[in-house]
Amino acid sequence: MILAINVICLFSFYYFASFRSQIFSQKCLFIFLFLIASITIRLLVPIELNKDYYGYLELHNFDNPDNLSSFLFSEPYLYLIFKFFNIFTADKKVIVHSIYWFNFVLSNVFFVWLLARRDLSVWKKIVLFSFYYFLFGFVLLRNGPVYILFALFFYYSYRKMFFSHIILTPLMHLSALTLMPILFNRNKYYFKILILFSVILLPLFLVYFMPLIESYLALNNALSKIDSYSSGVSTIGIFHKLYFVFILCILSLTYVIYKTEAINPILITSSFIYFVSFYFNPVVGYRFSPYILMAILFLNSEKKLNIKLNNFLDLTSFSLVLYFFVTLFDSHYL
Repeated sequence: MILAINVICLFSFYYFASFRSQIFSQKCLFIFLFLIASITIRLLVPIELNKDYYGYLELHNFDNPDNLSSFLFSEPYLYLIFKFFNIFTADKKVIVHSIYWFNFVLSNVFFVWLLARRDLSVWKKIVLFSFYYFLFGFVLLRNGPVYILFALFFYYSYRKMFFSHIILTPLMHLSALTLMPILFNRNKYYFKILILFSVILLPLFLVYFMPLIESYLALNNALSKIDSYSSGVSTIGIFHKLYFVFILCILSLTYVIYKTEAINPILITSSFIYFVSFYFNPVVGYRFSPYILMAILFLNSEKKLNIKLNNFLDLTSFSLVLYFFVTLFDSHYL
């Protein structure tokens, strides 16, 4: 009961902090209350109940790499954070808990940054918050920061500002390599290069270079994670198919409403990668879906929606508090 009340308070504080019409002191107060509620929930929900927890504690390899290539292919971001906390303690459990708290702080910084965006509607902020707050801040240690960096890239790129930090993301999670082409989304030959890569260079890479790369043990360990995702496809395949339909509907609405703004290299590339990954493995496809939703919601086209419709969506987005509960219980053994 205490947890449920705190979750409702957390959502409510974030919801009210999302409005642009508030005076600065009111917004700061709601942000402060949001952070207090957030820390309270982090203390109320044991880290051990996170469904990914024992994978990091018992299975994740934090051993020293043999050489530079092993270091780079082993997604060293988490290793480096582990080694940092290892300076203060040798207890692996304490270190893993410290990493979760570090990730929690990082996620909260992102969602507070999101609150400060005056060119985004309330409902867009609430969709991102309700879908991904617990996922980014409580669950994902490697992929969470990757999603956050790409969210920043989408936002600033749509507004013609430079943000190149996504170049670091493959060091956090190798799956980010597939999205690296969008770094060049402003190049006038972008789509021609992408088609050339997809039709000619990618097959050559898979046939001639992939066998050589797979000889690296560290990369094999990373690639084996994809195989592990497949083991659950038969039991949760229906959910992923429904989610696929949901993404397809959202994309269709986006192209109908935003039209020319949606014909964007970032959104098109993200969608293409999602559909390809879903075809090969629905679980992997599901893990790429946040990129699409973020690419849609950060589109710089607030004026495209009717004001009354936008206000209606702002008000009704509070109903997502129900889904907010689902994301917490779905990611934990509660």
